[in-house]
Amino acid sequence: MLNRCVVICALSLLWALSGRAEAEGIRLDPSSPGLLLDLLPAQEEEAEPDTSEPVVGAPQENRPYATQGSVAWWVELGGGSNFDRGWMVMGGVGVEWYPVDGFALGVRLDGIGVNLSDTPTTGGVGAAILLRWHFLRRDTWSLYFDGGCGLAYFADSVPRGAAQLNFTPQCGVGMSYALDTDIRLLTGVRWYHISNAQTASSNPGVDMLELYVGAAFTF
Repeated sequence: MLNRCVVICALSLLWALSGRAEAEGIRLDPSSPGLLLDLLPAQEEEAEPDTSEPVVGAPQENRPYATQGSVAWWVELGGGSNFDRGWMVMGGVGVEWYPVDGFALGVRLDGIGVNLSDTPTTGGVGAAILLRWHFLRRDTWSLYFDGGCGLAYFADSVPRGAAQLNFTPQCGVGMSYALDTDIRLLTGVRWYHISNAQTASSNPGVDMLELYVGAAFTF
């Protein structure tokens, strides 16, 4: 009697396990010693940490404008007056690098046209070192001071009777506004000075108030 009960219990257990296995899509082999182990849920293997080194020279996304390590190039067009029947037009390109957030070191190259009450219209080329400080920065806009100094060489002396080679100190205030992820509108007002710093017998000097607009592109 006892043997019959044991056999009946064993057959009932196998029948129950077989039903569960069929429901889960598992085929059992009653003769397999790992029968019960086959029914245990499989443990997921732990993923090994990625220890691979980053690829040297892999491309990186551009840093946001005016943040540490970012670089931008820009184009600019402006015009000014000395409020004494004199005017100036200037177009230029430049590049700037931000060693710290909000502060840039840059260089610019310009084409310059000048006309004064005592000087006929003449043209020249200039180059300058420029500093720019974004003293108020937000996600889509900023306010900045900029300034620098350079040299300009004109086809004729500016003013008349002075010198063709002049120094060009400059400073101003401006605003940047995000047009796209990597494009900023630049606009501002700048004091622009032209004089030969006493390198010629005459050094009257010229002061212009310039309004400009431009665009900066990060890369």
